[in-house]
Amino acid sequence: MDRGLMIKELAAQLGVTEDTVINWEVRGRKPVGRNFNRVQEFLNSSC
Repeated sequence: MDRGLMIKELAAQLGVTEDTVINWEVRGRKPVGRNFNRVQEFLNSSC
């Protein structure tokens, strides 16, 4: 969200559901497994 993306946009870029992103952003859950790798790649490519 710090990068100005809407939840829907971020979910689409990461290939996950909007609910998954909400769990990470709002509910404080951590991405695991393949989702963790996707988030890590996204953050590294967006810096």
